[in-house]
Amino acid sequence: MKVKTITIICAVMLGACDGGSGEGLTDETEYSGRVDSCDLRKITGTCVEYSMSELGDWYRENVARICPLNTRGSLTGTYRRDYRCPAENRVARCEGMIDDPEGPYKYDKHYYTGTADGFSWQAENVQVTCEQVSGRFVPE
Repeated sequence: MKVKTITIICAVMLGACDGGSGEGLTDETEYSGRVDSCDLRKITGTCVEYSMSELGDWYRENVARICPLNTRGSLTGTYRRDYRCPAENRVARCEGMIDDPEGPYKYDKHYYTGTADGFSWQAENVQVTCEQVSGRFVPE
């Protein structure tokens, strides 16, 4: 009789943990069509765009948290919600980049000239980098 009672209690507890309350679930419509960016133009001459509807919750939080951790001296990366990387001084883009083959998330990286000391990207160099990470090279 004890085993049966414990089994029933465990089943009820597992059912309660099955997301029935709806707490912690995100509204995907909030992210539909939204593109956020991490502006690193002054640091590395790059800017990264994320299609938020294609990312999982953990990755959405992670990109916003990690962007300002990119530093160079007193300069820091700037995370911008609902903001695309600018076209001015852009030499090329690499769309659909995947740095980690194990990771399911893609992003677009934009490369610039004249925005960061020591980083003046040329389209040819971007193309080589882009192809190494299975991205689609787009020259400007």
